Amino acid sequence: MKTNYFNSLIVPLVKASAQHAAFAEGDVVFDWASFDIPRGAARVLGATITYRKNSVINQVGCLDLIFAKDAGTNTTPTSLGTPNALISATNFATTAKNTIGFMSGKMSDFAGEGVLTTASTVQTMYNSPSPIILEPSEDGTASGTNVGYDRYYVAGLASGALDMTGLVAIGPSAGVDISGSNGTFGVIDGTDPTLVFAAGDLLHAEDDIIVGEIASQDTNNIVFKFSGETSANHSGTYTVPADIAAWRIQNGAGAAGDLAEDDILYNVFPLRITLHLSK
Repeated sequence: MKTNYFNSLIVPLVKASAQHAAFAEGDVVFDWASFDIPRGAARVLGATITYRKNSVINQVGCLDLIFAKDAGTNTTPTSLGTPNALISATNFATTAKNTIGFMSGKMSDFAGEGVLTTASTVQTMYNSPSPIILEPSEDGTASGTNVGYDRYYVAGLASGALDMTGLVAIGPSAGVDISGSNGTFGVIDGTDPTLVFAAGDLLHAEDDIIVGEIASQDTNNIVFKFSGETSANHSGTYTVPADIAAWRIQNGAGAAGDLAEDDILYNVFPLRITLHLSK
């Protein structure tokens, strides 16, 4: 019988406020993130995790993955709790019912010297010796975005010390200037943003205030989109503001939690998880 191999990509949101303090072992890094695969049982062979750091300090981290079934028709399992805190599900019995398996892995730095070794890390972990089998719910409830697909979920826990803190900070007298369809957020302190951020990244401040989606950047400025479009990189999670007024409403300006000098900026999608599967 022929075996079919395929990958499934998950890019979970990790809250800026959660990244702003180091994770302890067992802390929730990200809550349930969904992914769809062709209908029918599949085996999880392994996972490759790429972690783009928020600073160029050498920070090694550890991450475990928990897999769960869909809890209904595209119904997310009960939350595991607050990010950067131990699992605190209000009804873990319900979550446990949908849990399929657990994969442990330690991320390590690239070997060698240079920026790449300190600004990113990648690790492939293999599911051995016991396989994780993804199988649909017993009641046969249809799930998935499209016909012929089943929906599953994965959540991430810190399996040891995991430091995702950043050093790119809002400098003194920083402001946002509008020029055409973009806005420039100037005067950046700390780490050079070009070393850790890239066009398309969605930045939040340490208190989860939305800063915006990067259009371009240099050592001292970060340019954000102000086109009013649906984000190409974060469709469904972010809408680009149409002007400075929309940006102020979106990021909370004029209310508690305004952006302030020395606020640290975070890419809230620092992880890319590629699941390696077979049928």
